Order: sequence, then structure tokens, then C-alpha cells
Amino acid sequence: MSNLIVSLSPHIHGNDSIKRNMYGVVIALLPALLVSFYYFGVGAAVVCITSVVSCVFFEWAINRYLLRNRNLSVLDGSAVITGLLLGFNLPSNIPVWIVVIGSLVAIGIGKMTFGGLGCNPFNPALVGRCFLLVSFPAQMTSWPVAGQQWHYMDAVTEATPLSIMKEAAKT
Repeated sequence: MSNLIVSLSPHIHGNDSIKRNMYGVVIALLPALLVSFYYFGVGAAVVCITSVVSCVFFEWAINRYLLRNRNLSVLDGSAVITGLLLGFNLPSNIPVWIVVIGSLVAIGIGKMTFGGLGCNPFNPALVGRCFLLVSFPAQMTSWPVAGQQWHYMDAVTEATPLSIMKEAAKT
């Protein structure tokens, strides 16, 4: 006679790991990354690379020096995804130092404050974006014109159709 064993789910296990799933998501994001490089050029490349590198650095630094955690989770790919998603949510002409601040907030407040991977109630990249939107509204709401592959800071902005109609209604 066999004993009935009661355990928590999941009851069926596969060969997936956190690292494999995270890098699968990174591979799935590559087409969007390449299209952003095509339309926004050097600016998108600078923002995305800065975001990914600073997110990985801040996850390493917070784990190593603040949490004193020897089991570093930097290589699992979650910081890379956070950096990519944050980079996708920022204008391609935003200053690099603002991207670094957003990365610090995304990893430090959005992810590590709540316990790290899987414990955060909000998407860390969007926490960083919301912080930057509140802190730097002018830089976060000026988007460059698509198709300027070799320009990083030069962009043209113009009135929206609603503001044009508002001005026309005044006259």
C-alpha cells in the first residue's frame, strides 16, 4: 500500500529555469530593439545600452554591498530585461544621467525593496519610468522625430492637433 503525499504546486516540473526563461524573453525583445535602432538610431542605442548596463550594475551593487548577498542574481537575466524595458520606455534623446537615475530607481526601489525577483508588486522598469516622469517631465515628454538615425540630441517638436485647434478657437 502506498502513502498519499500532499505537496504544494506545481506538481509537474519541466526543464525550465529562471535564467533560461529570462534570456528567452531577451531574445523575444530583440526584434523590437532592432526596429528601435532603425527608427531612432544612435539615441536609442545609447539609451538602451546605458539602461541595461546600469541596471545590471545596480543589481550587482545592491546585492553585494547593501544586502550582503553572496548568491548574486545578476546572471539570471532579470536585470537585463528590466534595463531593456526601461530603455524602451524612455525617449531616445534623453540625457544619459537621467537613464542611470531611472535604472537605480527601477532596481533599487522597484525590485530590491520588495525582495527581488518575483516579489515585486509592480514592474520595476515602469516604477523607474514613473519616477522619471514625475521628476523630469520636460525631458520625459519631448520625443524626437523618427528617422533621425544619426542625431542624438537634435529633434523637432511641434504643437499637437488639439493645441492647434485651441489656438484657432481663441482667434
